[in-house]
Amino acid sequence: MRRRRSELLPPDRGLQARMLLAMLATPAAAIGGLAAFFAFAPHRYVLPMLVVTGVGLATAGRRDDAAAPRRAIGADEYPGVHAIVERLCVLADLPEPEIVVVHEEQPNSWIEARGRARPRLHLTSGLLLLLRTDELEAVIAHELSHLAHHDARLMTVVGGLGDALAAGARRTVCHWYLWAPGFAAYAIGWVSRLGALSLARHRELVADTGAAALTGRPATLARALRRIAGELESLPSTDLRQAAARDLFHLVPVETEDVRAPLLRTHPPLARRIERLEGLERALHTARSAQL
Repeated sequence: MRRRRSELLPPDRGLQARMLLAMLATPAAAIGGLAAFFAFAPHRYVLPMLVVTGVGLATAGRRDDAAAPRRAIGADEYPGVHAIVERLCVLADLPEPEIVVVHEEQPNSWIEARGRARPRLHLTSGLLLLLRTDELEAVIAHELSHLAHHDARLMTVVGGLGDALAAGARRTVCHWYLWAPGFAAYAIGWVSRLGALSLARHRELVADTGAAALTGRPATLARALRRIAGELESLPSTDLRQAAARDLFHLVPVETEDVRAPLLRTHPPLARRIERLEGLERALHTARSAQL
């Protein structure tokens, strides 16, 4: 009996351990920070901190710069993309997401899964023009891996309290009597976000592995990432900044992260992802040869 592709890929124990640590440390930082504030801060700051936290919990999911919802394409539009998505969803046993083509020059992709709404797969026109069919399939498999692993929900659960504290601080900073608890809330949220960013970087590697298992061609996704990286270098930085401030789970970061400290990056370095995918390709070839 032939083994499934996912069974041919070696497990990355180190990645799993670091991911588990980030999942535990992120909410622990937020809860521990709040507990320390309530334990040691003057009593007059307790109620203001509750106000800041409550405002944050009520508004953390809102986006001040949210764009108008984009129209999902019909079945007669981009039939090749629909065919890829349908085939991969059958292989992965996933419901088909709606497909949205975003008219942006930057080659990128991301998936949105909010509540009970049907998931939406976003592909930029720059991505569709740039990639070959097999490379586009690998990229879509990466996004579907995020969907299969419920990454958006995981990030909300793990980093939700920290995001709420930071959001509450930003929305109440104009009130002078909330400055002290607001500053504390923002500091706690910022520390918690470091853990969330670490988890996001690890989830990108997991999604790469999921795409490799689904397509059986890790090197194809590596080739797509190389092609996208080369295209991004030719785009004006202003065009990239206009696409920023969306979800963490873009295929590649919407802004160049070379100047950021490693702890503040939303994605692992592309070179690391490509090297890892090429290692998975070699492991697959070795496993397949062993079966012959």
